[in-house]
Amino acid sequence: MPRPTKYVTRADLGWSATSPADPAAPRSGLVIHYDSADQGLAGKPHSACLTYWRNTRSFHTGPSRGWADIGYSWLSCAHGYVIEGRGLNRTQAAQPGGNSSHYSVTLATGPKDTITPEQINAVRELRKWLMEAPRNNHGRVLGHRDFISTSCPGTKAYALVEDGTFEQPPGASGGGMEDDLIGLKQGDGQNDGKKEQVIALQRIITFSGFDPGVVDGHWGAKTTSALLALRHSVGSSVTDASSITGTAYSHLLQALSRAEARKLIAANPGPGGGGEGGTDPQALVGATITSKITGVQ
Repeated sequence: MPRPTKYVTRADLGWSATSPADPAAPRSGLVIHYDSADQGLAGKPHSACLTYWRNTRSFHTGPSRGWADIGYSWLSCAHGYVIEGRGLNRTQAAQPGGNSSHYSVTLATGPKDTITPEQINAVRELRKWLMEAPRNNHGRVLGHRDFISTSCPGTKAYALVEDGTFEQPPGASGGGMEDDLIGLKQGDGQNDGKKEQVIALQRIITFSGFDPGVVDGHWGAKTTSALLALRHSVGSSVTDASSITGTAYSHLLQALSRAEARKLIAANPGPGGGGEGGTDPQALVGATITSKITGVQ
């Protein structure tokens, strides 16, 4: 395949076309990183990701680090862009013990940040591109913590490393509700075979605490307004919520999980929300969400 679909070069950023870092030929895999502090980039415009990347480079090359360049090979941003750092055939400063043998990609996420479907797919595209000739990278995906003792790339991202999510082909999905909802848009649900999917969407919105109007399987203006309010509630600054993109889908799940957790905490007020004398509400979230969507208890 050619390089990733949405690719921002160093030149696009106003940097030299080639990193001043030492040459290398990383062939052993791709290492996932994160920021450690929440950035909220999934709810901001793509320009915020570019600003974050420029600021990161300034920090890495400044007096605090004094590196030759930004530490990472690439950034995979929440909007599905692969943004060049040191890029191809350069040693990194990202993971001691693997700086010349592995490439690195940071998600620029913190512990509570959403890792979007677009972001995951961008990593998959990057990995596939690196595996092809003449780059010939092995394609094994690791986490920063596989090299040294660190929390990086965080619990969420490392779970995706361990379960092989990043090593799936570009465009792969988990199926199920994700496939049913992504791609829906305002106007759907009338004589187009999408009534049940819209009903599922409206039930998610309703259970999350917002009012899409009558749950009738028709996506009208009130459903759009409620979806916009839902997305704002999880930190998004979008102004258009007339369709379900990958990022919108992740916001739906985030709002739904929050609402479920609130209800379960109220119903199970044991010590700390769980433990002896109470049920851990967070452990129940996944088991109860499906019934709220389908209407089957």
